[in-house]
Amino acid sequence: MNEKTSPETTSTTKPAAVSSSNRSTMMKIFFRGLAFVLPSILTLVILLWIGGAIYDYIINPVSTFVRFTIAQTIDDSKPKEEFVRWEHLPALDYYGREYLITKEFKEKLKEKLVKQPELHEALQGGGVPRKWIESQLEETKNARLSEKDFSPKVYIPLGNRAVPYVDYLEVAQLTPPGNMPVTSTEVYMELVTSRYFISLFHLSAVSVILAIISIYFAGKIVTIRLGAWLVYRFETGVLGKLPIIRNVYGSVKQVTDFLFTERTIEYNRVVAIEYPRRGIWALAFVTGDSLLEITTAVGEPMVSVLVPSSPMPVTGYTMSVPRSEVIDLNITIDQTFQFTISCGVLVPPQQKVTAELLQQEIAKRLASQTAGFDLIADREKKVKEDSSQQEDSPTNDGTN
Repeated sequence: MNEKTSPETTSTTKPAAVSSSNRSTMMKIFFRGLAFVLPSILTLVILLWIGGAIYDYIINPVSTFVRFTIAQTIDDSKPKEEFVRWEHLPALDYYGREYLITKEFKEKLKEKLVKQPELHEALQGGGVPRKWIESQLEETKNARLSEKDFSPKVYIPLGNRAVPYVDYLEVAQLTPPGNMPVTSTEVYMELVTSRYFISLFHLSAVSVILAIISIYFAGKIVTIRLGAWLVYRFETGVLGKLPIIRNVYGSVKQVTDFLFTERTIEYNRVVAIEYPRRGIWALAFVTGDSLLEITTAVGEPMVSVLVPSSPMPVTGYTMSVPRSEVIDLNITIDQTFQFTISCGVLVPPQQKVTAELLQQEIAKRLASQTAGFDLIADREKKVKEDSSQQEDSPTNDGTN
């Protein structure tokens, strides 16, 4: 007897199938959305990575060099041994009471104590009033702004040097807590950014311009014979003798020379050849006609081709192949490089195998073959007509 499926089993199976179908549909929608969004995200990530690398290894070093150079010219720091500490001084903003003053300022304070009883009483009570010290600092700040008779009296010790408090205060007001410079050079490098470039963005823009100008003049020097000779001697005499660096530098130089120097090889077109054996096809660049002796030995026209290697198309193999065995491809040089570097992942749009494009290509080839057959048939017909006319001509002459 045939067993009948109970209504309960049928009702249980249908919701499970529907649930599985819904999950499959949701996964398809998710992956379609991922395929749509992922290229944009990866493009943005790559651009940010390239921008970060350019900033870290080019812009930032140039900016640091500019700041350091200017900081050396505006550095007003002095050796710490030229100043003294006085325990009666009040605390200052952003530093406290561990600052230094000039010996002349200390003597001036003592004179004020004698002439002004209120200062003497304040000193007995614990120290010099802060307002009086701040008035002296304000005079120093005004002298700095007017660039006349600038003579700081209060200094902040940083290592073996001491920085004027007015300069230290300007940096401290713009620097987050915990990130204050610990050396006098760092203080003035920060002052260069805030005082002469307004912001780090303007400094970066100037650094980019300086980098471009430097690269241009470096190129001008290299184009001169003496400059090219010096570069060659440096590469072969120094870099070429370092065990690890010479391998890395040689590979990087091949890539940069291929991308940025003028190419002596002109690629005529992109073709496909059977390499390394029959049935396996490889992309190649036609560089010109082959050697005379090879062409004579083979007995048909030969062409020279360059087969690039993946994923580094700067290297490859040069070989001579019969012109009749190469297939011209509808693909540009840049697209060929993209295809080779990506190991076949990036396929040009016009070369992607789709049903529509495949039918169009087959139709074109059939049409060209049919046209070829028609041309051959016309030639054979013409040859037969010519031969028949030649056979009839003696008979006609004899009759006449």
